[in-house]
Amino acid sequence: MRKVNAITIAGLCLASVFVQRRLARRDFGPPRHRHLSESEEQFSKARTRVLILGGGFGGLAAALSLDHRIGDQPDVSVLLIDRDNSSLFSPLLWTVADGRANPSDVVVPIRNFQRGRRFHVLQADVHGIDLDRREVQTNAGVRPYDYLIVALGSVTQIPNLPGVRENARPFRTPADAVNLRDQLVDAVEAAHRATSEEERRAWLTFVVVGGGDTGVELAATIHSYLAGGLLYEYPWLAKTDGPAFRVVLVGRAPKLVPMQDPGDSEATRQILERQGIEVRTSTDVKSVRPDAVVTSGGEIATHTVFWAAGISPPEVLRGLPVPSAKGGAIIVDDHLRLAAHPEVRVLGDGAWANDVSGRPIPPTAQAAQKAGGYAGEAVAALVNGRPEIGAFRFVSRGHFELLGPGHALARIGPITYGGLPAYLSWHGYYLLRIPSWQRRIELLTSWTLSMIFGRELAQLRLSGAASTAPQPAAVPSSSPPR
Repeated sequence: MRKVNAITIAGLCLASVFVQRRLARRDFGPPRHRHLSESEEQFSKARTRVLILGGGFGGLAAALSLDHRIGDQPDVSVLLIDRDNSSLFSPLLWTVADGRANPSDVVVPIRNFQRGRRFHVLQADVHGIDLDRREVQTNAGVRPYDYLIVALGSVTQIPNLPGVRENARPFRTPADAVNLRDQLVDAVEAAHRATSEEERRAWLTFVVVGGGDTGVELAATIHSYLAGGLLYEYPWLAKTDGPAFRVVLVGRAPKLVPMQDPGDSEATRQILERQGIEVRTSTDVKSVRPDAVVTSGGEIATHTVFWAAGISPPEVLRGLPVPSAKGGAIIVDDHLRLAAHPEVRVLGDGAWANDVSGRPIPPTAQAAQKAGGYAGEAVAALVNGRPEIGAFRFVSRGHFELLGPGHALARIGPITYGGLPAYLSWHGYYLLRIPSWQRRIELLTSWTLSMIFGRELAQLRLSGAASTAPQPAAVPSSSPPR
């Protein structure tokens, strides 16, 4: 008994020390490297001003790399500008969309990265970049720079085809992930109200346009959410002569994930089709109506369409007077610099550069993170008066695709594997990559609870908007209104 009491007291003492150190690190004591705020005037007067646009994988990696290499130089200021004060860990959005995690589990506050570091953060929208004057216009004022690192990511490229922008839904943010669940619930509820089998089939048909990584994982996520939880609440919609719902993946290219190895692409297709997902490659979308998708292979009756076909740089980059590739990505050299403005480096989805094999660098999180670290190191060398470092080289650490419960595809080096080992590898890899122990614990807890109690099936209308599903027509009544 005394031994147990001693262990309990020791544990309480350790917990007390931990809490005290946490409080001291925040506001109640002078930590060793406490971050200080910086005024606009202080930034403008610094001898060397490094401006980073974007707080995603690339921008944060650049800021951390600069902080590590510049050291205590009071006349050097590093400012990161982002429209949000949090960084989205987008690969884990799928676990939010399929009801196994919360939206806050996949974002990390940017301010958390400032602890013990000396770069500054400004929450603002970037309105324009003046390359000649070396200035960036934001809604918080103009910020001059001596070195500029652009890591603004991309936006979903929605073409100007009839009905696409009105009837197709994008998928990029935690709000989109929650809205996806809401829309699936709306569709199933509308199918429940449908008075004809044809209308019911249309409501239970879900079309994803885009055969790249996002489209493939989005189709798998929709199928997983419906088959793995939502339709359990509607057993009367189950059919005895076939599947209760359809998920159709439409891609323009002749194979899925065009940048993938041909063997891996075929393996991805086989995994999806074994689960019951219809894959239509070499198929163009002509238009999207509220009740159908019109493709080069015929019409698909549906009321729910998600668009995941292509990305493009944000408008502020597309308007720059610099050479660009097809799709608007800015062409940079092998040091990620603009040819006419070597003080500017562009990376991530908004840049067009080649990897060690001469192929375009893929628009992935790991590529952006690697490029951000390189850009920070390159600028730090110039700030410290050292020669320019060597050219940027990117070698992929591997490729993962989440393809449904217990299904994934993983390529690490020359080895490709699937099934449950790849599924567990996907979760383990991204769990370790999210840069927050708090988020790792929260995600692991959410995933475990979803295994025990099931997925989150409740609707959560973040915008406060009403249901997108049409309501049944009112039935005239002979009784007076109450």
